[in-house]
Amino acid sequence: MTFKILNTFILILAKLLIGLNFSFANDIKLPSIVVGEKNAPIVIKEYFSLTCSHCASFHKNTYPKVKKELIDTGKVKFEFIDYPLDRLAMFAASIARSIPSESYVETTSLLLSNQKKWAYSKDPVTELLKLSKLFGITEKKFNEILNNKELMEKILKKMEEENSRFNISSTPTFVINDKHVISGALKYNEFVKKLKDFELLN
Repeated sequence: MTFKILNTFILILAKLLIGLNFSFANDIKLPSIVVGEKNAPIVIKEYFSLTCSHCASFHKNTYPKVKKELIDTGKVKFEFIDYPLDRLAMFAASIARSIPSESYVETTSLLLSNQKKWAYSKDPVTELLKLSKLFGITEKKFNEILNNKELMEKILKKMEEENSRFNISSTPTFVINDKHVISGALKYNEFVKKLKDFELLN
């Protein structure tokens, strides 16, 4: 199965699992979530799913050092791109997208660090609600978000756009300067080695 066919299958499956239509409500795009200097020479896009254990591992073990050594030093601009591949991940992404964008990184970090508590619990939606209350989301608002198909369609539309450009077949995947691709939850030293192999770091 080619990557193109595989990725098309993944997106169709995601839509069916989430229960969305195949047409989109409008062309309004989600705001980009970016950290780092605007003119940093290295631009990294991370495609991640909030129910992906490898994504949680990267954000626990690797991202903090990427933030300290590469982002905070002006070498890297880092963009977070929602890439949920199951219904629960879409619910979580929708929660993160329903709060002020300046709190998005903190929210997704908390969801990833507590992933086992909610995503792999016997009642994940109830556990997700408990975490959502920490962000000021009431049960009523939570239920509204979980039924906000327009928002979910926007997330899926972004997924389709990015998939058509970069053939994203797994999470986490990192696209560097719209050219190079890294897949998997690499350790920091492995991640930096890849950037050096691409001749982006000395």
